[in-house]
Amino acid sequence: MKKAKSIKSNNNPKNHSPILDQISRQRLWFYRFFTMILVPVILFFLLEISLRLFHFGYPTSALIETNINGRNYIRENSAFAYRFFPKRLAREFTPLRFEADKPKDVFRIFILGGSAAQGTPDAAFSFGRILEVMLQLKYPDTKFEILPMAMPAINSHVVVEIAKDCAAYKPDLLIVYMGNNEVVGPFGPGTILTPIASNISLLRFGIRLKSTKIYQLITLTLEKMNILKSPFNQWKGMEMFLENQVRINDPGLEITYNHFNDNLEKLNQIGYENNIKIIYSTVVSNLKDCPPFNSLHRADISEAELQNWERFYSSGSAHEKAGQCRQAIKDYLKAAKVDSEYADLQYRLGHCYWESGNFTQARKHYFNAREYDTNRFRADNRINTIIRNSAVSLDGFAFLADALSEIQQKCPGGLPGNDFLLEHVHLNFEGNYQVAHTIFKQIEQIIPDRLKNIKTNNSINISDSLCAGYLAYNYYEKHHILELVLNGFIKQPPFTNQLYHLETIESLETELDKIRQVIQSLDSNHLGNTYKEAIKKRPSDWLLRYKYAGYLADANVRKYQESAKQYELVIEAVPHDPNTYVMRGVVLAKLGQFNEALIHNQQALDINPAIAKAHFNSGLIYQKLQKTKSAQDSYGLALFYDPAHSKAANNLAFIYSQSGDISKAIATINRGLKNNPNDLLLNYNLAMFLYRNDNKAEAIEQLRHTVRLAPDEAMIRKTLDEWLKENK
Repeated sequence: MKKAKSIKSNNNPKNHSPILDQISRQRLWFYRFFTMILVPVILFFLLEISLRLFHFGYPTSALIETNINGRNYIRENSAFAYRFFPKRLAREFTPLRFEADKPKDVFRIFILGGSAAQGTPDAAFSFGRILEVMLQLKYPDTKFEILPMAMPAINSHVVVEIAKDCAAYKPDLLIVYMGNNEVVGPFGPGTILTPIASNISLLRFGIRLKSTKIYQLITLTLEKMNILKSPFNQWKGMEMFLENQVRINDPGLEITYNHFNDNLEKLNQIGYENNIKIIYSTVVSNLKDCPPFNSLHRADISEAELQNWERFYSSGSAHEKAGQCRQAIKDYLKAAKVDSEYADLQYRLGHCYWESGNFTQARKHYFNAREYDTNRFRADNRINTIIRNSAVSLDGFAFLADALSEIQQKCPGGLPGNDFLLEHVHLNFEGNYQVAHTIFKQIEQIIPDRLKNIKTNNSINISDSLCAGYLAYNYYEKHHILELVLNGFIKQPPFTNQLYHLETIESLETELDKIRQVIQSLDSNHLGNTYKEAIKKRPSDWLLRYKYAGYLADANVRKYQESAKQYELVIEAVPHDPNTYVMRGVVLAKLGQFNEALIHNQQALDINPAIAKAHFNSGLIYQKLQKTKSAQDSYGLALFYDPAHSKAANNLAFIYSQSGDISKAIATINRGLKNNPNDLLLNYNLAMFLYRNDNKAEAIEQLRHTVRLAPDEAMIRKTLDEWLKENK
């Protein structure tokens, strides 16, 4: 009988198959890869798809669809900025709408960039709007669609994402005006918004991740659990970045330049792949009339060197103040030998050389002052060099509009200053006109022959005054803009840190007085007619009607019925803009139509619940109607969304005082003063409430402080004198 063959064990090393062993190892690694990578990825996509199917969260693209009167349009998305800013700090686009399906006869242009491209402080007079007028006048039978997709405080990282979204709507041209926010914008070394990242691929991956519904779910959960909190509860503009100083030799700057270059290459790629031409404009900043925002000594300066530097600098300052500029220059140059990196020193040298008539040296030192400024709110020379290089790197698709060179040629000494700029980077009407004209000339070189052959008006001289007439840029609007600049910029940090700050304020106030006198000398119908004439020429321009409505509602005009009608027409054009509902609500309240005004405030809040002004205006109406609880709630919400709303704090404190709760009134005033320490009414009312609460010594000191804030206020001085007599 034959013996049965024994079964060989796989555990026997002698019988172990290398091929089977390799297959087993491959399976093991596949299993590990599947469980560690593929399974989470699959689960991620399943969860993402589920959240989208259930319409969770908000859209994150720059443009979204909307239906108006049964027609499909595209409009800006106010939630887009949540990917780059904390929600309370998020900036917004200028409202717009356009047809989802581009008509064949339309030449569509998107304008991309930051606040200067948007037209800050007043988008109605941006270079994009002026450019639209120029194209309208030169090519009257061609429909040019100029669509502003610019936003304050953003830089190239954000603009790339906007450009991707714009490319889906078949633009013929992208116009890019950016560079001022590369350091202080998202992912820059001088920002407070997001950490800087050296690897741009990882940075872009993070941006894409923030566009997912899962990211929204996680952030919402963390917010509900009070784990995720922003250190900032309100936007305070440039002041927020004051402590984030960046030296000229900071390693983060080189990362910034590389990122900027990479992002411009990405824009070129978007243009090439989608057959879209791109015009890049160089960026203009104020060299002559904008001192540095912050200065630092060189990092390795010794104590002895610092003492020598301060001695020379102080001596130079004294000579400069005495009008002895030549002697001041000698002292400043001695200081520069010790430490030339201090930005204020460079600016003082520039100023003294300018006063001495040496414009070549003045230009050199004004230029250095910007380059050494450690609060880098202005595009430096390297940024403009990258723009110029990127504009010629893609033949046939990318083009340069050298606005900086054009403006330099028109400036004394080649130094851009207040002739073309309002403060550090925002252009006045003349500056916006020059940028528009430079871009216009470039468009003429690349515009398709089919449009040139339709009809061209070659005889017209498109001057700045002609453009001003088409946009109703008049003395009233100029006064309005300068007031915004004075109160919203110049009187706020970091401008308060600048050299010659008081002189800047005096100069602006003098200019405002002159414009007021001109307005008072005009016929009562003159200003109103400028709006009417502009609207006749551009009847579909909703921004013109918005500006006209604001003029009609002015305290010196008071044509509230006409104003309400204009705002109504604006709402028909851009029904998704909450600010127009707020403004029409204000006008209706002036007409005594309180219920209608409350409805408009609520319509604004339905679009954006965080509009403090809508809550405040509702509070005013409820207070007038003696609905105290509703007024109290509305003022509370206004302060929740805008802790710096001093009028809401005052009115809420007044309600508490009326109910006899003086302690709560004082607490409310004190909270208001944390955000508005120099607000006259808050300081005065605090003194009054303290006095009523029998804190008379504290009240008197508080009123003395108020007098120091407003020494010319006779009523406050009189009250203080009366209190001092009563409490001898």
